[in-house]
Formats: sequence, C-alpha cells, structure tokens
Amino acid sequence: NAVHALLCGRWLMVVSSHIKHGHCTATDVVEFTRTMLTIYQLPKRQDPLATFEDLPLSNKRILVTAPRQYASKLISLLVDAGARPLWIPGVAISRLQDQQHIQQLNNALQQLHSYSHIAFTSKNGIVAVLERLAALHGSSEAAAQYVADSSVKLCALGADGQVLQQAGLQVQMSPAEPSTRGLVAELEAAGQAPGARILCPVPFVTGGLVEPPVVPRFLEGLQAAGAEAVRVPAYITTVGLPGPEACAKEAQLLQQGFFDAIAFSSAAEAQGLCHLMGGKEALTSAVRAHGIVLAAHGPYTAAGAADVLGLPVPVVSKNFSTFDGLVTALAATL
Repeated sequence: NAVHALLCGRWLMVVSSHIKHGHCTATDVVEFTRTMLTIYQLPKRQDPLATFEDLPLSNKRILVTAPRQYASKLISLLVDAGARPLWIPGVAISRLQDQQHIQQLNNALQQLHSYSHIAFTSKNGIVAVLERLAALHGSSEAAAQYVADSSVKLCALGADGQVLQQAGLQVQMSPAEPSTRGLVAELEAAGQAPGARILCPVPFVTGGLVEPPVVPRFLEGLQAAGAEAVRVPAYITTVGLPGPEACAKEAQLLQQGFFDAIAFSSAAEAQGLCHLMGGKEALTSAVRAHGIVLAAHGPYTAAGAADVLGLPVPVVSKNFSTFDGLVTALAATL
C-alpha cells in the first residue's frame, strides 16, 4: 500500500547514503532492516465491507487462553475474521512481589556493563526491565541513556522489539525465526555466542504451574554455544484466575461442546486451563468428545501444549512473529 511504498522508498535512500559515507556495514543494514520490517508490518485486516458469512472464521467460537497483555490483540484479529471468541486467561502476568527477586533484578541491571547482551524472551520481560531501570535511574529517558552508555547489545523476538524502539533503544539482534532457538542460532551465526555473557530476564513461574521447558532449553542452548547465560527473574507467571469457581459457567460450556477451537499462545496456558477447567481429564475428555480443535501460536507452543494435554495440537501458525499467523491457520482449518 501507499504507506509501505513511502517507507520502503525512504529506507532505500537512507541505506544508500549511509553505505556511501561508510556509516554502516552490510550486517548493520540487514539487522536494522529486519527490525524495521517487523515494526512497520501492518495487521492483516479483513474486507471492512464483507458480509458476516464471507468472513473466514464466521461464527466460530474460539476459546482464547492468552494473558491479558496479549489477549486483546488476538481477540481483535479473531473478531475481525468473524469469530466469536471467549477469553479464559490460562496464565496471568504481574510484577515481581518477592523482595529477594526484585533485588536480584536490580543488582543485574545495575551492572549492565558486565554483560555483552540482554536476551529478552518476551514483551513482558522488556516491559518489566524498562520499568525497573526507570525506577533505578529516576526516569525512562535516564534509563535509556544508561542502557545506551553500557554498550550492551539488545536481543528481542519478533514484534517484541517495538517496545525497545519506542523507548528510544536500538535492537541489535532480532532473529528471523522469532523464538529462543532462533535467537541462539542467530547468535552462533553472527559469531557472538562464544565468550558472551548474556543477561536473560525471564518469568518466575509459580502458583501451581510447572515451568515449561522453553526457558531452560534456551539457557542450555546458550551455554552449549559457548556463552554464559545469567538467569534473573523479571516478572511473575501464575494461573490466570483465582480458581475453577471463577469460570464454572465456561467449564459447563466446554463440556457441552460450545467451542469450535482452543487457541494457546504459550504452553503454560495449557497447564492453567487444565486447572481452571477442573483438571486435565475434564478438559481433554471434552476436547475428544466434541472434536474441539487445538491450535497454537508457533511450533514450540504446540509441542509444549501437546506434552501438557497428552493430545496432538494440529493447528499451528507458520508465521509466529505476530498473531496473524495463528488466525490464518485457524481459518484454514475451521
């Protein structure tokens, strides 16, 4: 469209000028271009004048389990595609409460000069770190300047990098595959893993949830690549609602076959949903009995949810940098 054309034209002019005057290398151009494409990628919206029946997910009832911070984006895309989503947060994201955890995070952030990279595995981790830095340095502007002065390289997955950009910070690495495995591979390919000391702000998983294998495997992958991975708690992940009584009516709908699909954005959500729906057997028996389709935001979420439920998760977004891929995968199946 016209917006993309204008952006691409302007970007080509900037790149040509900077290369001509030796202000950037080919690697700089590749990394920054990838970030810009992520930031300016417009959502795939449906025809605004389409009839309800012509929309790809017309009248499909989809249970969304994403936490509040992500659910609104996914639900918006589903509604735009004609679906009738219902939200039961499988997990909830919140600030650290334990003073020991807060001090751990503070200590790490006060020594950024001792790290070569910060590897963010989620948007929530970025928000939590920026908030703590602003508290430590008195303002968001002072915090951003402190990060810039430390020379630490910032790594983010997919669209998460927008949060750093909006804070006035540059994303030095955003892997083509927006996953923790993709980030390890990118660090290795760039020759930045051996000898690196990488700060990893990750969730503290509690409230009856078992930490999914994504973060431990990420840390192991960094270590295997020759880096020192320093784990620090940045925020809390727990079950999304106080207990099954908070969504008893929704549990009845599940048992009655009300839903066409369940969409997971993380493996932990599958654990939380089991808890809220009265246990794993209650959830999986309803899925089997009514042929409810299980869908996941990316292959790693699909594998994790399948491990939790003991059921295949057949609908998987191929493009998982944004939720557009998940909506597309659902539309192709339902």
